[in-house]
Amino acid sequence: MKTISVHEAEGTILCHDITEIVHDKFKGRAFKKGHIISREDIPKLLDLGKEHIYVWELDENTLHENEGAIRIGKAAAGPGLLLSSRRKAKSS
Repeated sequence: MKTISVHEAEGTILCHDITEIVHDKFKGRAFKKGHIISREDIPKLLDLGKEHIYVWELDENTLHENEGAIRIGKAAAGPGLLLSSRRKAKSS
């Protein structure tokens, strides 16, 4: 993980969610961890007050945390166990 200028972020991968807060209207995720920053994202990041962001610095010796969790799950699972991702149910 490294910190870079938002102006240089095109094509990089976010290592964390970025929250957007609009007073009395909205509070939620503007960008999800793992999002690949596009040129169009840069103005929004700047509007959110982000001048620097944390991005993945991947190389052949780095393992993403999600892949690590999958590997641990597969190694720990035995007969009769099924791996699945746990997701929050959306309310309608």
